[in-house]
Amino acid sequence: MSEDASDDKTQEATPERRKQARENGQFARARDTGAMAATLGVLLALHGFGEGFVGLMRNLSLRCFGETASLAGDGVAVIGKEAAFALVAIVGPILFAACVAGVAAGFWEAGFHPHLELAAPKWERLDPTSKLGQLFSAKQGLTNVALALGRVAVVGFVAYLVIDRELPRLERLSTVRLLDAAPVVLTVLAKLALWSTLALAVLTAVDYGTSWFRHEQSIRMSLEEMKREHQQQEGDPRLKGRRLQRAREMIKRGLRKQVLEADVIIANPTHISIALRYRAAQGAPVVLAKGFDEVALYMRKIATEGGIPIVENKPLARSLVNVRNGRVIPVELYATVAEVLAFVYRMKNRGRRA
Repeated sequence: MSEDASDDKTQEATPERRKQARENGQFARARDTGAMAATLGVLLALHGFGEGFVGLMRNLSLRCFGETASLAGDGVAVIGKEAAFALVAIVGPILFAACVAGVAAGFWEAGFHPHLELAAPKWERLDPTSKLGQLFSAKQGLTNVALALGRVAVVGFVAYLVIDRELPRLERLSTVRLLDAAPVVLTVLAKLALWSTLALAVLTAVDYGTSWFRHEQSIRMSLEEMKREHQQQEGDPRLKGRRLQRAREMIKRGLRKQVLEADVIIANPTHISIALRYRAAQGAPVVLAKGFDEVALYMRKIATEGGIPIVENKPLARSLVNVRNGRVIPVELYATVAEVLAFVYRMKNRGRRA
């Protein structure tokens, strides 16, 4: 029997392996990230718009309990609309903040990698037999219960500390007016919610760290897997060689056509070859093709076979290197190229008379 597969996975996951895992929905996550972020969003909304919310509730209360005579004339429909408006004005920002925070936390964990195929229905997900082992697993059940009790214990302990600290302050409220007591109670509730949420955030961070460690261990690779992935990315060396050969042949065919259309080849003398063509309609000579080293020698071979003149001019060849294929030569090279073309035309004319 072979060794345990996990013992062979000693290598860090490659970027390709991480990408495949993320596409399959495998990434580090914490169970309470969304709830914790939504709670923080709610607390921030209450902190930012709390005074406005209190004002809306106060006006609605005064309208309902302080203007009973006018309500009798306006009817229930009017007060219902006002109550609905106040409810939307209060609940709307809170819901929006919770949704934005929850979605942002989800993007923080998973990133923005839309894969609609993951949302497609899969019948195997509806098969309960695949989850029965986890459902009736004693180890899994005890782990979930321990984590839940741990969360309750930590949050409860933090809440106890906050209430114990604020209890003397709350006891003194029995002797003050309701309007003076309400802000104090709200402040204590805000502290209780904030510290409890921060405790939950710490637990969520620990849960995320544990999930990240398990995820990193699960996507580790063996040397054989890394070798196989490298072969898949690079492809078969023989096929790769054939593709390179075909690419070279295509380049050579294109070069042959361009060189045979040229009037002259400027060489330097073996490292650079530049094909030039002059047509009166274009107004200036045009660079048809360029080649270096092996390609330069190949261009000279084509030119020799096709009877295209080759002129060795190192300064001119170096100056034409920066001109793109299909572009006219710079103005400062007109005179030098004109001398070369004049020499080529004279050589051609002599050949014709001979």
